[in-house]
Amino acid sequence: MKKLVAILVLAAAAYAAYVFVIRTPEKQACLHLADLCGFDPKGGDTQQCLGTLDSLKTANATAVTDFITCTGEAKSCAGALGCASGAALGIGTSAVKDFLSGFGKSAK
Repeated sequence: MKKLVAILVLAAAAYAAYVFVIRTPEKQACLHLADLCGFDPKGGDTQQCLGTLDSLKTANATAVTDFITCTGEAKSCAGALGCASGAALGIGTSAVKDFLSGFGKSAK
Protein backbone atom coordinates (compact mmCIF):
# COMPACT_ATOMS: atom_id res chain seq x y z
CA MET A 1 0.00 0.00 0.00
CA LYS A 2 2.85 2.37 0.83
CA LYS A 3 4.41 1.71 -2.57
CA LEU A 4 1.15 2.57 -4.32
CA VAL A 5 0.88 5.86 -2.42
CA ALA A 6 4.50 6.68 -3.23
CA ILE A 7 3.91 5.97 -6.94
CA LEU A 8 0.78 8.15 -6.96
CA VAL A 9 2.64 11.00 -5.26
CA LEU A 10 5.49 10.76 -7.77
CA ALA A 11 3.05 10.67 -10.69
CA ALA A 12 1.23 13.75 -9.36
CA ALA A 13 4.54 15.58 -8.91
CA ALA A 14 5.63 14.70 -12.45
CA TYR A 15 2.33 15.91 -13.89
CA ALA A 16 2.52 19.15 -11.89
CA ALA A 17 6.08 19.72 -13.11
CA TYR A 18 4.95 19.19 -16.70
CA VAL A 19 1.96 21.53 -16.45
CA PHE A 20 3.56 24.33 -14.43
CA VAL A 21 7.24 24.18 -15.39
CA ILE A 22 7.78 22.49 -18.74
CA ARG A 23 4.70 23.81 -20.56
CA THR A 24 5.15 27.52 -21.20
CA PRO A 25 2.26 29.94 -20.69
CA GLU A 26 2.21 30.48 -24.46
CA LYS A 27 1.81 26.76 -25.07
CA GLN A 28 -0.91 26.51 -22.42
CA ALA A 29 -2.82 29.37 -24.07
CA CYS A 30 -2.55 27.84 -27.55
CA LEU A 31 -3.58 24.41 -26.27
CA HIS A 32 -6.57 25.93 -24.46
CA LEU A 33 -7.54 27.75 -27.66
CA ALA A 34 -7.25 24.46 -29.58
CA ASP A 35 -9.34 22.67 -26.97
CA LEU A 36 -12.10 25.29 -27.03
CA CYS A 37 -12.24 25.47 -30.83
CA GLY A 38 -11.82 21.76 -31.55
CA PHE A 39 -8.43 22.11 -33.26
CA ASP A 40 -5.87 19.31 -33.24
CA PRO A 41 -3.48 20.12 -30.34
CA LYS A 42 -0.55 18.98 -32.47
CA GLY A 43 -1.92 20.40 -35.72
CA GLY A 44 -0.90 23.30 -37.87
CA ASP A 45 -3.18 25.87 -36.24
CA THR A 46 -1.72 25.22 -32.80
CA GLN A 47 1.82 25.28 -34.12
CA GLN A 48 1.11 28.56 -35.92
CA CYS A 49 -0.26 30.00 -32.68
CA LEU A 50 2.91 29.01 -30.82
CA GLY A 51 5.18 30.38 -33.53
CA THR A 52 3.31 33.66 -33.68
CA LEU A 53 3.42 34.16 -29.91
CA ASP A 54 7.12 33.31 -29.76
CA SER A 55 7.99 35.78 -32.51
CA LEU A 56 5.80 38.54 -31.07
CA LYS A 57 7.02 38.15 -27.52
CA THR A 58 9.95 40.47 -28.22
CA ALA A 59 7.92 42.96 -30.27
CA ASN A 60 5.05 43.46 -27.83
CA ALA A 61 5.29 41.39 -24.66
CA THR A 62 2.28 43.18 -23.14
CA ALA A 63 -0.06 42.10 -25.93
CA VAL A 64 1.18 38.51 -25.67
CA THR A 65 0.66 38.53 -21.89
CA ASP A 66 -2.84 39.96 -22.35
CA PHE A 67 -3.61 37.21 -24.88
CA ILE A 68 -2.39 34.52 -22.50
CA THR A 69 -4.45 35.89 -19.61
CA CYS A 70 -7.57 36.43 -21.69
CA THR A 71 -7.39 33.02 -23.37
CA GLY A 72 -6.92 31.32 -20.01
CA GLU A 73 -10.18 32.88 -18.82
CA ALA A 74 -12.13 32.18 -22.03
CA LYS A 75 -14.99 29.70 -21.79
CA SER A 76 -15.81 29.40 -25.51
CA CYS A 77 -14.11 29.35 -28.88
CA ALA A 78 -15.58 32.75 -29.75
CA GLY A 79 -14.21 34.21 -26.53
CA ALA A 80 -10.74 32.80 -27.17
CA LEU A 81 -10.75 34.06 -30.77
CA GLY A 82 -11.81 37.47 -29.46
CA CYS A 83 -8.73 37.40 -27.23
CA ALA A 84 -6.56 36.64 -30.26
CA SER A 85 -8.16 39.47 -32.24
CA GLY A 86 -7.67 41.92 -29.38
CA ALA A 87 -4.02 40.92 -29.03
CA ALA A 88 -3.47 41.32 -32.78
CA LEU A 89 -5.05 44.76 -32.66
CA GLY A 90 -2.80 45.72 -29.75
CA ILE A 91 0.27 44.52 -31.64
CA GLY A 92 -0.80 46.40 -34.77
CA THR A 93 -1.44 49.58 -32.80
CA SER A 94 1.99 49.33 -31.22
CA ALA A 95 3.63 48.89 -34.62
CA VAL A 96 1.84 51.94 -36.02
CA LYS A 97 2.90 54.04 -33.01
CA ASP A 98 6.52 52.90 -33.45
CA PHE A 99 6.37 53.68 -37.17
CA LEU A 100 4.99 57.17 -36.61
CA SER A 101 7.52 57.85 -33.86
CA GLY A 102 10.40 56.83 -36.13
CA PHE A 103 8.95 58.80 -39.04
CA GLY A 104 8.58 61.89 -36.86
CA LYS A 105 12.20 61.66 -35.69
CA SER A 106 13.59 61.30 -39.18
CA ALA A 107 11.40 64.04 -40.69
CA LYS A 108 12.78 66.74 -38.37
